[in-house]
Amino acid sequence: MSFLIPQALWALPAVALPLIIHLISRISTRTVSFSTLHFLREMKHESIRRLRWHQWLVVLLRTLLLLVLVLLLARPVVKGYFKGWIGDRASILSVIVVDDSFSLSGLPTQEGPRAGGDQWRTGTALESLFRVLAEQGNQGQVMILRSSDAKTIYEGSAANLPAIDDIADLIRPGYLADNLQAVIDSLSTLNLQDLARLYANRELYLISDFQTHQQQTLRLFRSDTSIWQDWHFFLVPVPVHESNTAVVAAEVETVIPLVGELMEVGVTVLNTGRKSQRKVPIQVVLNDVRSGQLVVDLNPGARKTVSFQVAPTEPGYQQGYGEVARDARPGDNRFYFHAYIPPRVSVLLIEPPDLEHSFTRLALASLASETPYINLQIISPTDPAWPTQELDMVILNQPRSVPRLMLRQLKEFLTNEGTLVIIPGTGDADQQALLSLKEELGLPVGTPAPQAYLAPLTLDPRTLRSSILQNVFQRELDADASPNLSRLYNLEPGGADKVVLRAQGARPVLVRSGYRNGHIFLFAFPFHLQWTDLPLKASFIPMWHHLLYWRTANSDLTDVRVGQTPALSVNPQQTTQPLRLTAPNGVSSLLIPDISTRSVMLRDLQSPGIYTLTAQRFRTDNQLTQVEMIKFRVNIPEQELTARVLDEPALRSLFDPDRTFVLATDGALDVGIQQARFGRELWRPFLYLLILLLILETIFAHVYHTPRQTGRSEQP
Repeated sequence: MSFLIPQALWALPAVALPLIIHLISRISTRTVSFSTLHFLREMKHESIRRLRWHQWLVVLLRTLLLLVLVLLLARPVVKGYFKGWIGDRASILSVIVVDDSFSLSGLPTQEGPRAGGDQWRTGTALESLFRVLAEQGNQGQVMILRSSDAKTIYEGSAANLPAIDDIADLIRPGYLADNLQAVIDSLSTLNLQDLARLYANRELYLISDFQTHQQQTLRLFRSDTSIWQDWHFFLVPVPVHESNTAVVAAEVETVIPLVGELMEVGVTVLNTGRKSQRKVPIQVVLNDVRSGQLVVDLNPGARKTVSFQVAPTEPGYQQGYGEVARDARPGDNRFYFHAYIPPRVSVLLIEPPDLEHSFTRLALASLASETPYINLQIISPTDPAWPTQELDMVILNQPRSVPRLMLRQLKEFLTNEGTLVIIPGTGDADQQALLSLKEELGLPVGTPAPQAYLAPLTLDPRTLRSSILQNVFQRELDADASPNLSRLYNLEPGGADKVVLRAQGARPVLVRSGYRNGHIFLFAFPFHLQWTDLPLKASFIPMWHHLLYWRTANSDLTDVRVGQTPALSVNPQQTTQPLRLTAPNGVSSLLIPDISTRSVMLRDLQSPGIYTLTAQRFRTDNQLTQVEMIKFRVNIPEQELTARVLDEPALRSLFDPDRTFVLATDGALDVGIQQARFGRELWRPFLYLLILLLILETIFAHVYHTPRQTGRSEQP
């Protein structure tokens, strides 16, 4: 602390005047003789002691009163971080990082030039900051960056600083998440370090809502060995909305939805504001048709999940969203979901004639009789050729031999993206057939001899998280009635194989592998009661139901977020021609698949909605057609929807307190910056202290003088 008028400090000796006057008054006291001590004996010792304390308290208050008065006249100030008070304005490097992530979108929290429907909550803070830079007398260097992609919006002198309206569209929040790590990497380049060394004062302004996921990144600014050790930080936290409800999830909970059957959709909403929300309406829209509406109450920070039942009317891709009423941040009022309703599934069961009453045949026949969307055919391995292009799945049950004709047809079927399910048999011939299939199709089979277990194994519940068999065995696991496995073939999955089910001891019992463009499911046991009691469990038929529709339940693009670039596997035919990605607004872009990885990177996912990926193919008449491959939903990043922010103590702990200033996003933001730079006068708190001391001195002085006056009036 220093003083603007230090000459007034010469009056500090006057502070001792109350003490001097009090001591002199005690020395000049006259002694008067009394004829009797009767009245003095009646006085209480406690009253005399209390009177002395009052005297010294009044002296202390008068001393402090004079001290505060002298300091007030000297005009005390807290000096800023600038080395001098004159000439430092030209030696300032001001780096401004504006958070343009989705969580900063929404209507401004305060009225101002950008209030209304502008949906730019950082505008008020940035305008105040521009005023400070303008008051530098057009001196110093300024850099402005946005946090979503670390792009530099402006770099130059303060004299050429553009108007805020000229850069508004470049830093307006969109749907992306913040990328503060990329900003730090961009500012840590050698070019910026060389530039920073030319300036005596280096400032970094962070305008953000400072979410909790940024903690680890923000700690990098506090490292004493980094380039930030000589910088000063101005943190401008943008407050959260007073009233806002976000839809943070909308999921199809029915694993295999079918036409004509109810499909359950769960919608989760979260109150991200500071006020309680009452009777918030939630609705589900499927294929542009509203299918239901519910009302919920939400306290601040509370979330609720409600379920809707909708009925798809046709097969194919279904698209929809859960939605709440428009509020302070309209962008999070909608969350998209998608589902695939499979058309009629053609299944071919190949098994020996003597297995007429096999458990597999009974389960498939039961499913085919219950729904018209399953077409089941049953043939023998020795039957003539069958049409592979009209089938969706082939089930090879306990093959005792593999004829060359059947093997050639299986390979053709798998090349056309078919799905093959292999259930091994129990005899020696079945084992030889399994070895033959291993050599021809590359199956993950180890030793052909089965391994028996004295104590039956049970399924490992940790592997049931797969969406293929989700919830199939859950009830039996909860009731400790998991299927028992007494014998198993040894399966050795390779790098491209996926274990769908495991038993105790991490033993694979169902593995998904691939051959060319197709998929192969291989069981490690036959459905024989000496091997397993699975056919006697209630989960047996649901297991087959899920396997028939496993492509529906196992999508590679289940939860894509804005800004991500997921990879989608494609078959060899699709790698030779471009694919077209169509955004929700109808804008299309061409994507080139990678032949080496047989995948395509899905880019340009810049807004939420339902995206469509189509393949361009030439027909026999040499005409180009668009063939729809897949539809998938894209939503706002999860951390931007929840928007959990750091409070001020937690935020300060991430930075060096001697070089960090937390500023409020109100009209006094520019005042706070000036005080941090150049200092702040303390006359106002000293004036309040002076008034308080004056009141206390008046009260205690009155209490001290009243007994003396009363005693003098009672003398004869």
